[in-house]
Amino acid sequence: MIYDITDNAQRYMGMSRNMDRALRYMMETDLTELEDGRHEIDGDKVFVNIMHADTKADRPEYEFHEEYYDIQIDLSGREDILFAQEFQEITKPYNEDGDIGMGICSCKAVCHLEPGKFAVCMPTEPHMPGVATDGLEERIRKAVIKVHK
Repeated sequence: MIYDITDNAQRYMGMSRNMDRALRYMMETDLTELEDGRHEIDGDKVFVNIMHADTKADRPEYEFHEEYYDIQIDLSGREDILFAQEFQEITKPYNEDGDIGMGICSCKAVCHLEPGKFAVCMPTEPHMPGVATDGLEERIRKAVIKVHK
């Protein structure tokens, strides 16, 4: 997990070529100007999904990916993203086609996202985006940059 302000994104350069490409794109692009949908940065290696989402006060399952990092960035509104260290129970086994699996965890860290902040979810790391901050559900607009490991 990485959690920081977007102005500090350059600190994380050098992790991998794909991550460098994603961070450079995040720093150089006004993501708020992009239309909803998928935008390729480097084919299937690095791309961004722009979307609207509704935060929920009660979300039961964490997700995980094996092939991609997620860089979560709120463009408007705010959400919490929860992180855990391990699954207590896998409720939906990993699906290679969607690069996603789901399960139950005990929360170990809460990161508050809003414009100007970002979080990086590592491959296999349990995370739960879209949690309503202070229990106040809202519609947000966000970017998720998918970075192949």
